[in-house]
Amino acid sequence: MNSLENFFDYDSVLVFGIGGSGDIAGSIPTARLLESHGVEVTLGGVSWEPVPYDTQVGPRGFDEIENFTQVSSTVGMVNKDTITYDGLRFKEAVVAEHYNTEVALVDVSVASDTLVDGIESACKKLNIDAVVGVDVGSDVLAQGHEDGLRSPVIDGLGLVVLTDINVPSCLGLFGYGSDGEISISELESNIGEIAKNNGVLGAWGMTTQIRSELSELLETLETTASRLPVEAAQGKLGERLIRDGEVTAYLTPSSIVTFYFDPEVVDEKSLVASCIRQADSFDNIETNLHNQNISTEFDIERSRLSCTDSPSN
Repeated sequence: MNSLENFFDYDSVLVFGIGGSGDIAGSIPTARLLESHGVEVTLGGVSWEPVPYDTQVGPRGFDEIENFTQVSSTVGMVNKDTITYDGLRFKEAVVAEHYNTEVALVDVSVASDTLVDGIESACKKLNIDAVVGVDVGSDVLAQGHEDGLRSPVIDGLGLVVLTDINVPSCLGLFGYGSDGEISISELESNIGEIAKNNGVLGAWGMTTQIRSELSELLETLETTASRLPVEAAQGKLGERLIRDGEVTAYLTPSSIVTFYFDPEVVDEKSLVASCIRQADSFDNIETNLHNQNISTEFDIERSRLSCTDSPSN
């Protein structure tokens, strides 16, 4: 894939938020860009919501989910009534209700090779020609050594899938820095390395029309990283404390832009991707990352649950 414009020639594209917990909202600008060029878009996201939105650690498998249509081993079409057996409602179900349509949900509770096979199979069944995965914030571009990295597993799985899948693919980054995980200087350095290797495919800014659309959606969709770019488009730039004050995000005019990358180039520099690809099960992904002294989103979730379960003083 040489340039973003290559995707305008496809008939049908899957555009999904690879990081879970609201990244589907950040994929909407890309969906609208493709649709403006006559491309049919299937919108989607992944089966992970963080604690405390979920009461369990980690992604949910299809065996835990009700009221959806399974397309392949790792892709299903969800609707407004899709829910887990214990009452978790994915952001994808909220989006499905908002637009009165079905939305793709990708089961990320499996090893990367199983995930790749399932998405390839779904693309064949749904006549999808190409895949764009969108991360909101920064962490998918992490190499693994960044001090602020908080959620490498789910985004790293998305990167590996986009690299390994036998379907034309592209990685998008929306909300430049809006997750507060990678500093602006680290983000600029990593993008600079990608650009030197011809890995930047293009960029597209959020229009006022899409800003209005996202603002309406965000009235019912709970998310932080995908909300901040909308606020940036309203002139609210600079430092923002997020995640209950645990993290500082820094918004710039670039936060309203989606940058597009060749996933193979990003993957080459990613220790996270290497650890994920070497794991033969989902559980072993975290083990491999811990062996490289990389903490995960699930470490944070266990800590949150531990604090919740502790008796008050």
